[in-house]
Amino acid sequence: MNIMDALHLAGVTVKKVATTRGGEYAGGCPACGEGRDRFRVWPADKEGEGSYWCRRCGKGGDLVQFLVDFCGYDYKEAFAAAGRSNTGCYIPTRYKPARQAVPAVKKFEPVERDNPVDTWQTKAGEFVNRSHQALLEYDHGLEYLASRGISLSSVKKFRLGWHPGEKDKTCSFRPRKSWGLPEIINKKTGRPKMLWLPRGIVIPCYRGGGLHRVKIRRPKVDLKTDKDVKYYVLPGSGMEVFSAGSNKDVAVIVEAELDAILVAQEAGDLAGVVALGSTSTRPGSSVFYALQACQRVLVALDYDNGGSGPGETAVQWWKDNFRNAFWWPVPDGKDPGEAWEEGIDIAAWVTAGLPSSQRMTAMDIGYRPPEGVQDHMSELAWLLEQYQIAIVATPDRIEVQYNPVFKNQCVKQRVTELLAADDSEISLYLRHGHPDSMITGRNFWVKVGV
Repeated sequence: MNIMDALHLAGVTVKKVATTRGGEYAGGCPACGEGRDRFRVWPADKEGEGSYWCRRCGKGGDLVQFLVDFCGYDYKEAFAAAGRSNTGCYIPTRYKPARQAVPAVKKFEPVERDNPVDTWQTKAGEFVNRSHQALLEYDHGLEYLASRGISLSSVKKFRLGWHPGEKDKTCSFRPRKSWGLPEIINKKTGRPKMLWLPRGIVIPCYRGGGLHRVKIRRPKVDLKTDKDVKYYVLPGSGMEVFSAGSNKDVAVIVEAELDAILVAQEAGDLAGVVALGSTSTRPGSSVFYALQACQRVLVALDYDNGGSGPGETAVQWWKDNFRNAFWWPVPDGKDPGEAWEEGIDIAAWVTAGLPSSQRMTAMDIGYRPPEGVQDHMSELAWLLEQYQIAIVATPDRIEVQYNPVFKNQCVKQRVTELLAADDSEISLYLRHGHPDSMITGRNFWVKVGV
């Protein structure tokens, strides 16, 4: 027996998605039960026995572990089925069933992060206001943000700006003391160092009604060496993470502030959003405890679809510290900005990550047939899968079963229309041609007569 045989035994369907590692297959995870392609299988691993791993819940192992976790085998039976001997004990210490508890980790203690001094907030506020007005008059800057999906209304809402520099230079300088910052003496010149303000997109962060941090995203052309940083945080800024609506029942964790603004723009009515700045950054106490109170935290840190990335590695910290954390990378690209560029519907992606009760409510916004679906049969199959609808079909009747909290009348009406005619192709197929009496999006398509 190999891993593909075990998948068939467990009723898990996968499809080939890559040729790496001798072939890679993807499908829905039998452990967490969510997603369509986060469960990965490599049949050529382990000398042909195969291995598996879920990118969302972290379950993984070899053929023996799969047989124990998903096929009802004990370890003695699993080793025998895999063709390996297991003398001495039935449960080797190197194997851990999925139901065993995760080892305890050191408890993280968040720290309180205060706003900067009043003088800094005043000067930084003036800088943000000037930069915001400059951006509204700078077509190239607005076009760049639009290319990342950020609308003019979001530019205004989040007070984004553009600092062009001054005196024909790509930066400007101000006395540190005038911003309430401690004086630093340049050892070479003996004179006080100035506060450096490079040109770029200005991204302010507010907290508790006050200006907390100012970050500047510098143009690529200004990054001359490896020491030049793309994101420059103005000295004196507070270090709490960027957040918008983190007091909602669901929050999305991303890396870059511009990605957070895009998510807030497209799905702010569904979830709050937090931008860390980097995968290693931890939220301060105010955001940390707000996130712990959420029903679900969708961790969507930067991720490389072609392999493991820092966001995928960092997710373990979130799982260790948040019982409500789910690994939720974007379907395409490494971050929400790239996903938007590839045509991904950001609101639909967030909606899919909501708890079931909220997901049904969020879907109560009308109905549009999916793109690319040409016939009614395919449309009904899509509806059953998308909205978790079930159909009970016997030769005599058809009954549609909805989740009790499902309120989308537009979808219900469309399902009724597709099933309305007793002599329709769909009705005949479900009542007489389908072998199952309970039909969902997962088993809708069958080969009749096989």
